[in-house]
Amino acid sequence: MSQSAQPYAVRRLGADDAEAFSALRREVTRDNPVPMGLTFEEELTRTLDGFRAQLSAPLPNAVFGCFVMGELAATAAVGRAGQFPSSHHKMVMWGVFTSPRHRRRGLGRQVVETALQHAFDNGVHRVNLQVYLPNEPAIALYKKMGFVKYGVESEAVCLDGQYHDGVHMTLAKDRHDKPLHPTAFGVC
Repeated sequence: MSQSAQPYAVRRLGADDAEAFSALRREVTRDNPVPMGLTFEEELTRTLDGFRAQLSAPLPNAVFGCFVMGELAATAAVGRAGQFPSSHHKMVMWGVFTSPRHRRRGLGRQVVETALQHAFDNGVHRVNLQVYLPNEPAIALYKKMGFVKYGVESEAVCLDGQYHDGVHMTLAKDRHDKPLHPTAFGVC
């Protein structure tokens, strides 16, 4: 079976996935810390207990993972924008990353679509996100999915003495007219 034809599955992650989640985050951050918005040394300070808690956050918060041959290869998450009902019409997308070994296969799009579908199925009207620059592949993906830029945060993060701006993007449910993948929670 060719590498591009390997089966994959997308599912919601839980506390039992903390080690795989941590390993993927470390791999991605080691490859390029800019999209993660933190240095590899900072990533190493993150604990498995912290990830277990994050992956166990109550619904509608959720982290989704795409597994290739049983290995966690990509993730995307959505979380409440605030604790009060006045902000429950929107969620923040975070934790969107793909292993460098599994890029250019559509796995990132698959987990983003799954996270968006989850948000919209839970009554959310809008999903917002931030992309640290440079990260043209992420910007292109989000634009293709209907996200629009609504602002730029200058010097959003400082990594190894270099500042990186953050592009804010948003997608309203009524503007997301592309059908989501019908087998988002199954094996493809």
